[in-house]
Amino acid sequence: MEKAYINGMFLTQRKTGIQRFSHEMCRALSSMGYDITVLAPRAIRSEYEPAYKVVRFGVLKGVLWEHFALPVFLWKRHSPLLISFGSPGPLLYKNRIVTIHDVSFYFHPQWFSRLYGLYYRLATPLMARFSKKILTVSAFSKSEILRWLNIPDEKITVVHNAVSQSIIKNTKDKSVPEERYILTVCSMDPRKNLAKTIKAYKRAAIEKTIRLKAAGGGSALFKMHNTPEILDVALGYVSDQELATLYNNAELFIYASLYEGFGIPPLEAMASGCPVILSDIPVFKEIFGDAAYYVNPNDEESIARGMKKVLENPGLKKTLIERGYEKTKEYSWEKSARKLGALINQLQTT
Repeated sequence: MEKAYINGMFLTQRKTGIQRFSHEMCRALSSMGYDITVLAPRAIRSEYEPAYKVVRFGVLKGVLWEHFALPVFLWKRHSPLLISFGSPGPLLYKNRIVTIHDVSFYFHPQWFSRLYGLYYRLATPLMARFSKKILTVSAFSKSEILRWLNIPDEKITVVHNAVSQSIIKNTKDKSVPEERYILTVCSMDPRKNLAKTIKAYKRAAIEKTIRLKAAGGGSALFKMHNTPEILDVALGYVSDQELATLYNNAELFIYASLYEGFGIPPLEAMASGCPVILSDIPVFKEIFGDAAYYVNPNDEESIARGMKKVLENPGLKKTLIERGYEKTKEYSWEKSARKLGALINQLQTT
């Protein structure tokens, strides 16, 4: 494979779902011998500790760096292939592969800030049109992209998420927790359905013996009203080591999300030996199959019953844990990187 460049804007952002995908794909490509260079603004976050080549340049930041400094760098080098795993990148740059994780901003614009929603509704058709190939993370997301954007099916390649090494290396870090708790891991984003999850938890009447904890930070990108009930369970943004410990010692993991492109946290929970409860939505059935217990995310009673059933049924918990371990074996960053590498080779030889 000839040299390819990666849009490293993700290195300036907190490591949540999309940024984790970006970082792990770069790590896997580099470790497997693919010739990649990650291009980034000068100020990157220390939490990444990249084990791949990073070139930092420019005085601009954010979207200004992406739309001005980045394309100038590439044009000076005869427009090599650029891969964007997270943010769109320079919109009119044609020699590129771009990733569209989902198109929730079309379906549910009310979940996002006005500026964010407008930017992605305008930018997404352009980046889809001008890119040579599009990556997405599930067959469900591919179907949604095809539904909204007028592009051919063969232009889209599904490349799955997997569990990060930083989580895997701590999966045996089980200890006796000071308290019993149910865990969810989510950004403070309306689609994560945290308010209803909290109501269902209270409806299940288990507060006196088992707490509910929600790990994940907030963002101005989302229209989320943080009520006292949400603030009471919210742990805020946590490090990967703290996250692994939370997974390892939770009684169960719940993810009652209303819409996802993939859903990394349930896979991380499964890798940590935690039984998982999920929303009964198409993408989760596709990715997780029978490795989770499903509930109706719009029905508090259904979520509450799911919590109680998994907590009170040791046999069910054992089955979910065993199936979860097996399910995680289906996904790896190396497998995804190899698929992308083949796609890059195809582009560079045609």
